[in-house]
Amino acid sequence: MDARLRRIAAKLATVRDLLGRTHSIREESHRVLLGPPMPESRVVAFEEQYGIRLPPGYRSFLTTIGNGGIGPDHGLLHLDDWDYVVLGAPIRPDHLSTPFPLSPTDPAPGPDWYHAFGPAWLDDDDAEPYPGTIALTTRGCSLYTLLVVTGPARGRVVDVNLEFDVDAPSFTHDTDFLAWYERWLDQTGNGMHSAALDVALRDDEPPMAAILRDSPNPELREVAARGLGRAPILTPAVRSLLGAAAVGDPAPEVRRTAVIMLGRRPTPADDDVLVRALTDASADVRESALRALAGRGSAWHVQARGSA
Repeated sequence: MDARLRRIAAKLATVRDLLGRTHSIREESHRVLLGPPMPESRVVAFEEQYGIRLPPGYRSFLTTIGNGGIGPDHGLLHLDDWDYVVLGAPIRPDHLSTPFPLSPTDPAPGPDWYHAFGPAWLDDDDAEPYPGTIALTTRGCSLYTLLVVTGPARGRVVDVNLEFDVDAPSFTHDTDFLAWYERWLDQTGNGMHSAALDVALRDDEPPMAAILRDSPNPELREVAARGLGRAPILTPAVRSLLGAAAVGDPAPEVRRTAVIMLGRRPTPADDDVLVRALTDASADVRESALRALAGRGSAWHVQARGSA
C-alpha cells in the first residue's frame, strides 16, 4: 500500500503543471490539488457513526494523500459529502451499513436489475438510492461514481445513473479506489481527455493494442479501442489497428467505437475504412461512419458509390 500511495503522490505533483488538461471542473477554482489529509481520529469517528470500515485503499488515501479536490470528472468529493447522491433526502442511520447487493461477477443486468435492492427500496419513493455506497464524484446531471463500502463488491468503484430506468449500475474494471484514481492520473499525464473516465484499462499502447487484437472479451476490446483512440496523436500503428477493428471485429460495439475513434481526427488514409463501414450490418456502425465522413468534403462520395 505504501508504494502505491508514494507513486500516486509523485504523479499528483506533476499534475500541478498540467492544469487545463485534467478536465476536472474544480481545477480552475483552486490551485491546490487536494484538500489536506483527514486526521485518523476523524475517519474513525465517521466509521463509528455509520457502523462501517472504509475500504483500505480509499481510507489510506484520505489519511495520507488528501480529501476532496482534483480528480476525475467534476473532482473528488470531500468525505463529508459522501451522501451527495441522496440530494438532501433524509438518510437512515443504517444507509452505509446496508449492503449494496450488486457485484461485478453478477450476470449482465437485465431490465429488472433494481429488484436486487429489495421491496423496501422498490416500494418507497423516498428511499435513499444505492445503499452501502459513498459518492466519489458527479459526472454531470444524474450520473455519479460511487465507492461500495458494504456488500459483496466492497472496495469497488461503480458508475450509476439516478434515472434508474435508463442505466443499470456499471462497475469499472479497476480493482479498487487507488487503481481508479491512478488511472485518471495516468490518462491526464498522457494527455488523454479524461473528463469521462470510462476507459478502465491503463492507457499504455502496447498492452491495449494486444487486448484489442487478441482478447476474446468484446467488452475489453471495446474499452481498448476507446483508450487507444483517446491518445493525443494516433500513430500509424494505432490507426491501422483501429481500422482493422472498424471493419473486421465480430462485435458491432467494437466496430462502432473503432469508427468513432478514427473519425475524431481522420486522415485521407482513413477514408477507405470509413467508407467500408458505411455498408456495415449494424446501423449504429453505419451512422457513426457517416458522421465521421460528413466533415471530409465530397471526395469520399466516389469511393462510397464504388463500394455500394
